[in-house]
Amino acid sequence: MPIGGFLESLPSLLFIAAHLAFLAVGVWAVRTARIDGATFASAFWLYVASQVVFLAFFGGVITMKMAVLVEQMLIVVMIGAIAMRKAAAH
Repeated sequence: MPIGGFLESLPSLLFIAAHLAFLAVGVWAVRTARIDGATFASAFWLYVASQVVFLAFFGGVITMKMAVLVEQMLIVVMIGAIAMRKAAAH
């Protein structure tokens, strides 16, 4: 059994709840960063979008491999956006 195979026995609702919580954290991060005046605050919307992608997987709209690929691309773009805005601020 591959590492993490036991997760297959857990109900999908548990994972949906986790991704909804992650989505909420992302929205909180956007709002908090905006209040603090961070120039990169809007980049956190990419994280929020990545959680919507995972919810699409659980809704049967896309495959897990597609969800992971899109999620990772969004995270890389988010990291780049934050790094570029931080560098431009200096």
